[in-house]
Amino acid sequence: MDPVSMILALALQHPELAAQAANTYNTPGQVDSSKIEVSLADFAMQTLNCYHRTARFRGVDVLAAPWAEQAKFGAQASAVLRITFTGLSNQPYQMIVAAMANQRNYRTFVIGENALVPYNKRCALENWTFAG
Repeated sequence: MDPVSMILALALQHPELAAQAANTYNTPGQVDSSKIEVSLADFAMQTLNCYHRTARFRGVDVLAAPWAEQAKFGAQASAVLRITFTGLSNQPYQMIVAAMANQRNYRTFVIGENALVPYNKRCALENWTFAG
């Protein structure tokens, strides 16, 4: 049985778990702003945790720098990152994220992803976040 069917079967048998999972999904992961400036991998892990709390980080690649759309967000610098991760089903996924900076403030913009569970749009990095 595929992972989605298993999750659906479990939700139908235990509706209270489905409600609890929905509440968990709607709460974004916390961003530890002190780790944003440590390294590219740390920034990517903080980003992934914010958008997908239960995902497991696997890697990050810089696809382009700067991002052509950075001026729309008031950014001074930017890069497009591919973050690879696995979900609860242990399937591999990736998200393409524009990472932007303006002095010591950072924010992200999800360009696209292929995860079955959509990213949490209430992530703190959807707005400028001070690293400090």
